[in-house]
Amino acid sequence: MRRVAITNCRTYDEGLVKEALHSVIEATAFPDCKDKAVLVKANVVSDSAPSKGITTHPLVVKALVEELFAHGARRVLVGDSPGLPGPGFAGRGCGLAQVCAGTGAEWADFSQSRTHVLEGGEKVQMASVLDEVDFVVSAAKFKTHQLMYTTGAVKNLFGLMPGLTKSPMHLKHPGREDFALFLTRLYKESKTEWALIDAVIGMEGAGPSNGTLRPVGLLMGGADPFLVDEAQAIIMGYSPEDIPLLAVGRREGLYQPGAQYSLLEAGGLRIKDYDRIDVEKKQGLFRTLILPFLTKPFKGRRKEDRPAPSFDVQRCVRCHRCIEVCPAKALRDEGQGIRIDQSACIRCYCCAEFCPADAVKVGR
Repeated sequence: MRRVAITNCRTYDEGLVKEALHSVIEATAFPDCKDKAVLVKANVVSDSAPSKGITTHPLVVKALVEELFAHGARRVLVGDSPGLPGPGFAGRGCGLAQVCAGTGAEWADFSQSRTHVLEGGEKVQMASVLDEVDFVVSAAKFKTHQLMYTTGAVKNLFGLMPGLTKSPMHLKHPGREDFALFLTRLYKESKTEWALIDAVIGMEGAGPSNGTLRPVGLLMGGADPFLVDEAQAIIMGYSPEDIPLLAVGRREGLYQPGAQYSLLEAGGLRIKDYDRIDVEKKQGLFRTLILPFLTKPFKGRRKEDRPAPSFDVQRCVRCHRCIEVCPAKALRDEGQGIRIDQSACIRCYCCAEFCPADAVKVGR
C-alpha cells in the first residue's frame, strides 16, 4: 500500500506511455481486477483539447484501460463531470470518447446520480455509476490549484459529483481546511483503490486551467492516493504538510507521510523553479480549529484572508461561465464587464478555474 512508483516518460508517444505505465503498475500494489468492473475517473475540468494540458491525456487513459483489461477486468468505464458539462457531455473534445471507442471501454454518464450520506451526515449527489463498479482508479493530472495549492489523485474525486452540484460545496466549506475535510469524506465514499498522476506535461502557476504548461516527464502511481499526492507535492517543491488535503488526511488517519518509492525517489525529482501557488502563512490553533467551530453556523458567509479574483475586461469574452459556476452568486455582468461583490465572494476561485479566456486573475 505504501509503495509509490515514479518513472520517466518524456513525451506522449503511445509506446513510451504504455511502457512507463506498465512499469508503474508492476512496481506497486495494483488491485485485483479479475472479473471486476472498474471506473477510471479522469480529470476533465473542461472538454479541452489534450494539447492544452488541462485534462488527463487520452493516451495515458488508453494505456490504463488496456492494462485493466489485460489484468482481467470484465468491464472498464471512463468518465468525469466538469462543473459546466453541457448537454450530452461525452468527453469528445479531450479525446476520451475516442479512447472508449477504440478500447472497448464504456463512457460513464455522470449526470445520473443518487444521494450519498458522507461521514458526519452531509448529503451529496454522486454519480450512480459508482453502484455499478467494484472499485475506482483516479487518473489525475499534475497541476497547481489556486485554492488547494495542488490538485491530484484525491482532489480529482471531487468530480464524482455531477456538474453544478459541486459548486455549492465551496459555499458550505469555504476554508481550505474545511474543504479538505469534505474531500477526505468524499474519498471514503469513492471506492478508490489505485491512483495515477499524468505528469508528462504538468501545469504551473494559475492552475488548474489557466496556468502555464511545464514539461515534467513523469508518470506516477500507487494504491494510496494520498501518498501519490505527497510525491506530486514534493516534486513541485512544496512541503507536504503545507498541502491542506494532506494535512487534514493525516489528522483524519487516512495518510501517514513517507512513501516507499519502488523506482525514482520524489525528493530527487524536486523542480526548484516550479511556479507554485504561494502558501498562506499558518494561523494559530484558535484560528485554524477553534474559530471555525464557533463560527460554523455562519461559515457560508465567513471570509478568508485570501485575495479576491479580479477580471480583465480586455480578455473577457462574456461567456458568463464564471457567473454560472459562482456558488456565492457574487458576480454579475453590468454591460461593461464582469463585476464582483467582494463582500459575497468566498474566494473559491471557481470563476478562474472555468474561465476559457484566462480573464480572471488571483493575487498576482
